Amino acid sequence: MISSIIIGERIKQYRLNQNLSQESLANLAGLSRNAIVNAEKGGSGLDTYIAIMKALGRIDVFEAAFPEESVSPVQMVERNKRKRQRAYTRIKTVNIGKNTKELDW
Repeated sequence: MISSIIIGERIKQYRLNQNLSQESLANLAGLSRNAIVNAEKGGSGLDTYIAIMKALGRIDVFEAAFPEESVSPVQMVERNKRKRQRAYTRIKTVNIGKNTKELDW
C-alpha cells in the first residue's frame, strides 16, 4: 500500500521535473501555495491531489490506479438471463356468486 508521504514525494518530483515552483503550480492548479506544500508532505485530500495532477498533466496516473472494471463472460450471461423481455399485467379474477369480478393488483 502506498502511503500519502510517498504520494507527496512523487508530486514534488513531478513538479521539479517540469521546473515549476510551488507558487507556479498553485496558480496552474487553482490552489494556494500552502495547499501545494501540504500535498508534497502527504497531508492533502484526493480532490487536491487530482487538481495538482491535472495541472501537471499527469492525470493518467489516477486513471492507471483506478482502471475500468471489466465484466467477465460468465457475468454477461447471468445479466442477460435476468434481463426483462417485456412488461405484463397480472389480472386476478374472483368469483362472487354468479358474477366474475376482475381485480387489478
